[in-house]
Amino acid sequence: MWKWDPALEAYQRHMVAHATQQCKVLEIGVQSGGSILMYHAVLPQCHYYGMDVNKNCVNFQDATSTIYIGDQASVPAWATFFASVSPQLDIVIDDGGHQAHQMLTTIQQVLPHMNSGGFFLTEDIHGQNDDYLSKFFHPAADQIAWQASTGRVASVHLYPFILGVQITGGTDIVLPVPAVTVQTLEELIGVIPQHLGAAVELLNVNWQCHTADSLKQIFSTFYEMNGGHVREEPAECHNTMLSDCAMIVENTNQQNLIKAVHIYPNRILVETNAAAPVIAAHRKGTEWIPYNGP
Repeated sequence: MWKWDPALEAYQRHMVAHATQQCKVLEIGVQSGGSILMYHAVLPQCHYYGMDVNKNCVNFQDATSTIYIGDQASVPAWATFFASVSPQLDIVIDDGGHQAHQMLTTIQQVLPHMNSGGFFLTEDIHGQNDDYLSKFFHPAADQIAWQASTGRVASVHLYPFILGVQITGGTDIVLPVPAVTVQTLEELIGVIPQHLGAAVELLNVNWQCHTADSLKQIFSTFYEMNGGHVREEPAECHNTMLSDCAMIVENTNQQNLIKAVHIYPNRILVETNAAAPVIAAHRKGTEWIPYNGP
């Protein structure tokens, strides 16, 4: 498997409540199957559902793992999944095609089927241009806001390359006490460099953070968390079968400063880095299934 460090940290923080519970976990993007072993190891009572376009992935199916061959960008494929495989889900990880339209269809189709206390996560949002902002984040804000208007969204979370949505009814993550509290986004951005290794907060009872317009403003403000040029170590190893291959980010300013952004109905809490982090994804394992489509 191949996972970015911030994704593994998000898993640990947001999925730990399910470690001792029965649950349904869907991962879009099965590929070589390594993450199936990880999820079964850390969520032993959960049933794993995998969605992929590669028919070879059905070889990973067993009593505790169900593989569904389907395109995450297809609304009919999702309709079939929820009608015939599982109508509801507790944890969803979108680690599939990583294109904006695929991610958008996924979040639009899946959020209404999340159980109380569930967590949805979109990975690998590599926004070196504004495509993900206009084609994913902003229309996704409409879907999240609609869910929030019905009382189903507890919080929204941003990590480098990641968007997470916590459904109401679960256990909230533990967050640090803020070093300072402000009332506007402009003030929040201004105080971040002054409180490294701590947390800063925007708290304004007159501002609803989970409306579509507010989420779009917040996503735009912190969009640089998804930037950063990625290099391969060793060079050009990505498309080889080498197990020793890493993707390393040349950080943006926000990636140097910000660890995570947590968005609540009237509150935003930003966790800051004490020092510029190394953001990396290391390939783990020895066997890879070549991607050859559906």
